[in-house]
Amino acid sequence: MTQLKRAVGLRTVISTGAGMALATVTYVSFIELASYLTGNSAWIAILTAGIMAVMAGSCFCELNSMYPTSAGIKIYIEKAFGEKAAIIIAGVYVMGQLSIVGAEIYILSQALSQGVTFVHPVIWAVAFGAVLWFLNYRGIRIAGTTQDIIAYAMFIGLIIISIYGLSTVGFHVENPVQVGSLDGFIQAVAIGISCFIAFEWVVTISEEVTDVKLVPKGMMIALGILAIVYALFSTAMTAVLPPETLAWVLDPEGLPIPHVIYGKTLLGGFGLYFMIGMALLASLTSLNAGIITSSRFIYAMARDWSLPRFIAKLHPKHATPWVAMVVVTIYCVLVTTYGFMTHFVLSMILVIAATECMIYMVMAMSVIRLRFKNPDAERDFKIKGGITIPIIVIIIYGIVAGFILFGPMQPEDVQDQRIALGFIVGVLILNAAYVFFLVPRIRAKYEKLAAQRIPRRRRRSAADTVDEKSEADDN
Repeated sequence: MTQLKRAVGLRTVISTGAGMALATVTYVSFIELASYLTGNSAWIAILTAGIMAVMAGSCFCELNSMYPTSAGIKIYIEKAFGEKAAIIIAGVYVMGQLSIVGAEIYILSQALSQGVTFVHPVIWAVAFGAVLWFLNYRGIRIAGTTQDIIAYAMFIGLIIISIYGLSTVGFHVENPVQVGSLDGFIQAVAIGISCFIAFEWVVTISEEVTDVKLVPKGMMIALGILAIVYALFSTAMTAVLPPETLAWVLDPEGLPIPHVIYGKTLLGGFGLYFMIGMALLASLTSLNAGIITSSRFIYAMARDWSLPRFIAKLHPKHATPWVAMVVVTIYCVLVTTYGFMTHFVLSMILVIAATECMIYMVMAMSVIRLRFKNPDAERDFKIKGGITIPIIVIIIYGIVAGFILFGPMQPEDVQDQRIALGFIVGVLILNAAYVFFLVPRIRAKYEKLAAQRIPRRRRRSAADTVDEKSEADDN
């Protein structure tokens, strides 16, 4: 039987973990969170969000050391709270996180329109999407190498343009530690969470790394690099661009391309095209990482009979989950269409941030639950200090999630907040209906087919079959 190939090293684990976060939409998030602060202190909110991400990431590391599988997020919840809860929560999480695609492609189109007017933005989006799909189709090694080149080029480019920008103002930043009100700071941190979106998705390639111990190591390194680069670039943008320009970026009639405006302000035409290039790389690395990780997760869900089994097909030569990649692409097209039709970019950012908070809280709860339920299980990575950090994660992210969906917002952002809440509630209801009405039928169908292919004396109960599949994933 064709299986996923173990061909991924630490370099690619880092670039994949950072890949979804290194997206064009993060530039808008920097300005959004800065608008809730009274000084040029966006870096404080970003580093705070980064520290919170490290604490949440430690929960993923411990769980992944116990169950290193492509369906990790689902398996963690399943082992702690049961399969129905796992499928519902994982479904909401995956659909919420892929919302970044709509915001990403919309913002990319606006950036391209500033410098490449003779090619329609949609054509660019389709072309790059097709190229990335083909690279992923050919195998994880090619897709991983592509991810390495793009992600590390992004790191270097952003650091260079940030240092140059700060040098133009003599490295003087006004009010760098003035954050203003507590409510505003919490909202800024909440938006900052979206800047680290989906770093944890790297656990979905656990069956393709040369050593599963590379996953937690790469995850933490990726978070450290992201926090430093983000803090540096956000500080440079808010120091160089005047307040009226930043306000115009957030205006519904403005263009959500602060990074392009920043580049043009610094270096004129060269800066314009340099930042357009950075925008292209950002979108490429985000979309490439999204295809790599989400397709593996959906493949594993189908392999476990939580989705139709045809989705678990692997290419016989390249060992890639090509059907799962098609499913991801279809959903991404729908989300992107929403982005182009509505222009409600912030609503997608809020969905991303809220579902991130949700999954971090659930992972922390799973760590606590399994510490008591399965205390003797082998853990190559174990959080220090007992359950203190998981409890902190639950409390902090619970507060942040409340502010994202129910907290005070600026008047122009209220509609986006309502859309985000409606989307999450709607997806939750749909997933619950799927789990209680469709999954039992899917399982019954495949169990019947499996029984027909096995001699009578070797037939096993449905529960035994599912347990064996679960054990196989655990190993």
